Amino acid sequence: MTEQRIDEIELDAVKLGKRVKTARKAVHKTQKAMADLCDCTPTHLSNVEQGKIGISLELLYKISIVTGKSLDYFVMDNPAAKPQTKADELIYPLLVQCDQPMLDMTYDFLKRLVRYHDQMKETLAKELTV
Repeated sequence: MTEQRIDEIELDAVKLGKRVKTARKAVHKTQKAMADLCDCTPTHLSNVEQGKIGISLELLYKISIVTGKSLDYFVMDNPAAKPQTKADELIYPLLVQCDQPMLDMTYDFLKRLVRYHDQMKETLAKELTV
C-alpha cells in the first residue's frame, strides 16, 4: 500500500455495489432471491447495488458465500486492495482467451509498461529532490 493515511481511505460504495450486482447476476439470482438468502430486504440490497448506502461486513460475507466470490473481489477497486485479486478476476480470464502470439505481445507490452512506469517514478523522484 502507498503511504496513505488509513483515515483517508474510503470504500467506493458505487463500485462495490456494481460488483455485488454483477456477482448476483452471475449466479442467476434476483434481488429478492439474494435478499432472502442473505437475510435482508430487496430494497436494502437494491440500495447497496446502486451505491446509495454502504454494506455491513456480515451482509458482504453472506453475499460472498452465495456468489462464490472472495471478499477481496468486492473491494478490489479500493486503493488498499490486493493487486492479485484484480489480476485473477479481471485480467486472467482475458489472458486464457489469447493464443500464443497474443500472449507474447501482451507480455512485451506489460514489460514496457512496467519499465516506463519505473522510469517515470525515478524521474519524478529526481525532480522532487532538486
